[in-house]
Amino acid sequence: MSGDTSTLSWRSMSPISRSDSSDASPVARETVFPVKIIKVCFLSNSSNLGKNFKLVRCEEGWTSIINVVLSSGCVGPEINNNLCYSLLLKHLKSSEIHWLHPELTVSELTQRYEQQHLEAEWRYDLRIRYIPSDFMERFKDDRTTMLYFYQQVRSDYMQQYASKVSEGMALQLGCLEIRRFYKDMNPNGLDKKSNFELLDQCYSFTQERFPCQLVHGWNITINLVIGPEGISQQTENSTVSLNCLSEFSQVRSIACSTENDGSALLTVHIKDKQPLTVTTSSLAVAENMADLIDGYCRLGGSSEKSLIVRPNKGSDVYAEIPEKGGEWDDKHRISRDDVVVGRILGEGFFGEVHDGVYKSPTGERTRVAVKTCKDSSAEVKEKFLSEADLMKNLDHPHIVRLIGVIDVDPVWIVMELYEHGELGHYLVEEQYCLSRATLILYCVQICKALAYLEGLNMVHRDIAVRNVLVASPECVKLGDFGLSRYIDEQEYYKASVSRLPIKWMAPESINFRRFTTASDVWMFGVCVWEIFSMAQQPFSWLENGQVIIHLETGSRLPKPQFCPPTIYSLLTRCWAYEPQGRPGFSQLVCSLRPAWEKERAHMEDALQKQRREMQMDKQWLEQEERAETDVVELNCGKVKQCAALLSQPRPTAELDRSDDHVYTGVMLMVKQVVQLKNDVNALPASEYPNAVKAVGESLRTLIQRVDEILPSLHSSVITEIEGTKKLLNKDLGELINKMRLAQQNSVTSLKEECQRQMLAAAHTLALDSKNLLDAVDQARVRANLARPKPESLDTEDPGE
Repeated sequence: MSGDTSTLSWRSMSPISRSDSSDASPVARETVFPVKIIKVCFLSNSSNLGKNFKLVRCEEGWTSIINVVLSSGCVGPEINNNLCYSLLLKHLKSSEIHWLHPELTVSELTQRYEQQHLEAEWRYDLRIRYIPSDFMERFKDDRTTMLYFYQQVRSDYMQQYASKVSEGMALQLGCLEIRRFYKDMNPNGLDKKSNFELLDQCYSFTQERFPCQLVHGWNITINLVIGPEGISQQTENSTVSLNCLSEFSQVRSIACSTENDGSALLTVHIKDKQPLTVTTSSLAVAENMADLIDGYCRLGGSSEKSLIVRPNKGSDVYAEIPEKGGEWDDKHRISRDDVVVGRILGEGFFGEVHDGVYKSPTGERTRVAVKTCKDSSAEVKEKFLSEADLMKNLDHPHIVRLIGVIDVDPVWIVMELYEHGELGHYLVEEQYCLSRATLILYCVQICKALAYLEGLNMVHRDIAVRNVLVASPECVKLGDFGLSRYIDEQEYYKASVSRLPIKWMAPESINFRRFTTASDVWMFGVCVWEIFSMAQQPFSWLENGQVIIHLETGSRLPKPQFCPPTIYSLLTRCWAYEPQGRPGFSQLVCSLRPAWEKERAHMEDALQKQRREMQMDKQWLEQEERAETDVVELNCGKVKQCAALLSQPRPTAELDRSDDHVYTGVMLMVKQVVQLKNDVNALPASEYPNAVKAVGESLRTLIQRVDEILPSLHSSVITEIEGTKKLLNKDLGELINKMRLAQQNSVTSLKEECQRQMLAAAHTLALDSKNLLDAVDQARVRANLARPKPESLDTEDPGE
């Protein structure tokens, strides 16, 4: 019955005779008024198919078509639930369907859908799509709608399920299922209403399921279930109960957009929750889902007002007023002639970053970093300059200062340059010189900068040591605002699909690309972890895709070796899974400041103790310096000259020292200590490790020589020698600690005192080396391995 599925349309004729219409001019044809007649098909108990449709004249749109059909009485009398009905445009030769939203115009319908196929291949069906959760109660007074819904469910069942199995098999399976699930049912309760309830319970025709991908950091395949109870989620191949994402009363707006690959995004903005965003296979599917959600919202609010946000239509009457965010005043616009560009410092996202010098109007010269943009397209330039647009209004002692921009091609962003560079590199280079108090100070300064941004309703989104610059050993500044955004009243920022620092991000940022001040707090905690780990990468042992799984199991980054327990306890609070469980930046500043003051006081106490110890050793050191002037040669082979260098020297045994490798090792140790003492004032702090390394190598050589003769010595003296060796290793460790302390204070007033303490540790090492020689000599005498000193040496003048 092809006539039942055709769509009729014509144009109203102008007041000329029909015989002359074929000769009408083109101008006359343009004056005809377009009228569209559509045939709306509906369900009926009548076997006469000619009565199952109604022709409706459509001139403006679809708002009144459903009301016209329902009020005509062709469907049934006294229909009270008009908002439950919708129009479905169906292509008869394919599975293509489109639900027609009331705001869709005739011209849009023709342009978007009908032109794709022959007009006769389309069919308009009247259906109940928006079903109240209490439809059994609401439909009591609307028997026509109840009967229509029953017919619709029965028709869908027969078309979608009944044809898949034979009638006999379907009957047997149906009976078995009813007996299994409803074994307690009253056999007499077989009226139509009871059967309908059973049908509704066995098969859910009140819900629609849409396979799609949840935008969740990466795409997760789910079934989005939309029904009277709200919007729910069911993961692919899951048989568990549905996870409700939102009720319709919480929906604030709905939007659809197309992607470059032909897919589409459906975004549902929900009150007090992050937006729900899913990817569908096509724009048509996204629009069908949007119409369903919008229809339920209209039904719940008993209003025809739509929540779908549609893009503005093109028009000659309306035009966009561009924002003034991209315009730069004279304060921030600088001349290219005032910037001298130097070497390349690195490669940024948009282009190279150069060293340079900027000459201000007053003649002052400032070292600057010049960011360049290699792409001159308007879209890229806008994104490139967005960082400067945010920075131009920032004024904080711990935030990188913007010098200005050059907004003509090639565009530049000029910022202040700090000689110590990125904090990450600085931590690696100076890890042996940085005290714990200094590391906490860096954390406090970064936290203050973020508290300032929090007050401006700005999220940074990329807090890491690579984006912190070191202005001086006592001052760091937060930089790189390329990912920063104002959040205004929305309280969060929804990021677009782009490259993001996954291993630094909070769970809600990874899952939903949702950024708030709370997500910045999480990233700040990771940045603090980097500082105390000396710029190690967080979760370096995991792939990006494994991080969120790791976090959702409750695992967190481990405590760094140099991180105080109080600081790490604060980090665990920053890493609370729920954003509302994390402290604010103002609270973090108040918590970090006492920790820094305590650590600084502890460091001052340690320095005071060192001063007292140095004062006590001062006289002894001066005595050692005077004794050193009495040493004429270190290669004379006499132990008396070595002892003159040491405090309270004891003479060695009068033995033959020819081919005595232990004695030679002790003398080499003494020589290295004296060399360290003579050179310490001239050496830069960076060379201290090399000088101490020479002493350590001498000690290693000495211990190797002792180990060579141990098998020939009596076992009763080996224990004493081994204990002396352990003491020497302990002395070397103390020397290394004093060397590091001297490095840390190389630019402070404690420089000389720390150097004296390092020399004291070196002298202790030399003295214990001499004690080792005495122990070895005694053991060799006991084992009859020692030879007396030759007579020619006994007669020599001791002062030689």
